[in-house]
Amino acid sequence: MKLFVVLFMLIVVSNPKARETAIEAVDTENLRVCADPSNLPFSNEKEEGYENDIAKLLGEKLGIPVVYEFFPQVIGYVRNTLNKKKCDIIIGITANNDLVLNTVPYMRWAYGMVYLKDSGIEVDRPNHPQLAELSIGVQAGTPPTFVLQRFNLMGRVRPYNLTFDPRRAIIGETMIEDMIDGLVDIAFMSGPIATHYLNKKGYTKEKYVFIPLETTDQGWGRMDYYTTMGVRDGETDWKKKLNKFIKENQKDIDKILAKHNIPVLSLRPGKRKKADETTTDALIKGRPPVR
Repeated sequence: MKLFVVLFMLIVVSNPKARETAIEAVDTENLRVCADPSNLPFSNEKEEGYENDIAKLLGEKLGIPVVYEFFPQVIGYVRNTLNKKKCDIIIGITANNDLVLNTVPYMRWAYGMVYLKDSGIEVDRPNHPQLAELSIGVQAGTPPTFVLQRFNLMGRVRPYNLTFDPRRAIIGETMIEDMIDGLVDIAFMSGPIATHYLNKKGYTKEKYVFIPLETTDQGWGRMDYYTTMGVRDGETDWKKKLNKFIKENQKDIDKILAKHNIPVLSLRPGKRKKADETTTDALIKGRPPVR
């Protein structure tokens, strides 16, 4: 009996198709989504985020109900959800993330500069001379700090913590509140987070200015990111199905992003120089944690 088991295992391990079949086992009766229970504008337990809406659209197209495995996006998020097979898809994760198998991108966003229109600020670029007179809010260790270092503006910075537990503190909301209260004049931060919390505080697009910092060759590294869906390594059939969904439903996905006031960039930007792809990669890799 033992000999039979050993021979069977050898056949399975040596047969690529057998391995592939074994790891393509996603739930076909439910769309099991990994999500943060309190991380707007992305997702929450009330299903109010744009990722919740995209999941709903995907479930409708597949003809199956959406069910969630909620877990806060702290260290170990992918390990404790997707990799433990408690769910089968992360709706939003940064392209080229080493922890998952990425689909094609459905969104491109950027860090940027944001300020209120009635503030008297006229900044339109990160080397604008007025910045030397302003109080600047930035999350420590995020890519915009490279821009501020590049133009010797760190002395004007009011820093915010890089690592935090979203169940206890929401740094993005705090930064926007401080800007509204006048503690900082301008904030360098994630576009989706900035516009979400401005909208939450009653500031429509007509009341603020957001200027994206796209990746350039000026020595400040990557500032814009592609968002994909993420599945487990090896689940190529599932990935192909999701790629088809994204390509066929990109316009509907764009409408969802617009509904949530998410500032997006073109998915097909002009050709970048090679230097853009490599500058400070070691420092920005994997940030934001799973987006």
